[in-house]
Amino acid sequence: MTETPVDRSDPVRHPTTEEALAALDMPLVDAMQTQRAVRRLHTDPVDDALLLRLLELSLKAPTSSNTQDWSYVVVKDRQQKARIARLYGVLYRAFKPFAERAALADPAVERQLAPQRWQAENFEEIPVLVIPCYRRTLKHAPVGFPQISVSSYYGSVYPAVQNLLLACRAVGLGASLQTLPIWLVPVAKRILGLPWNLNPVCIIPIGWAKGNYGPTKRRPIGEVVHVDRFGNRPFAGGE
Repeated sequence: MTETPVDRSDPVRHPTTEEALAALDMPLVDAMQTQRAVRRLHTDPVDDALLLRLLELSLKAPTSSNTQDWSYVVVKDRQQKARIARLYGVLYRAFKPFAERAALADPAVERQLAPQRWQAENFEEIPVLVIPCYRRTLKHAPVGFPQISVSSYYGSVYPAVQNLLLACRAVGLGASLQTLPIWLVPVAKRILGLPWNLNPVCIIPIGWAKGNYGPTKRRPIGEVVHVDRFGNRPFAGGE
């Protein structure tokens, strides 16, 4: 496979930190309606002051029992990104044939695969990787405990992740929630130097977005909403 080249001569002017922070005044509904997973990113650096403010806002999310047992590992070092990229590459190559087989029969799938392919091939070039982590306890354990514990564990992290994704959208940064790069959790933990009771939950590649955001297309709400029991869709047209 020929790697998609990274354009290092792109003359696009990115917002200053002050301009980006001012954009946080975007109406929430606009951010929600135009948010999408953005995988094609410029390689220019992201200012620490901007990133820290977005991470700070993300932590305003609720967490189970107000435990706040979260940590963010922010990876900017090229060698660290290369280690994660190698781990990602092993997993990506394992799943790639299945995805490409599906794309042969569906052009829409191929369009979805193109940004994923770019991201996998240029992972080391992405300016910032944010890895949200959460502490394992008897109540908050991602594996080995009843399903309610699993729900509580991830439910304590993903509201903060969504806050971060919305904040990135508002300021013009591209971001996406990924899990495949850290599926081999023990290896990911070694790379990141995590203690035994701190687990990586996902990885969020961040950089200035290439291209445009939404609006996004979704199924009609009547097809998604089931009342009282699955299959009862009184708001679906024609039912």
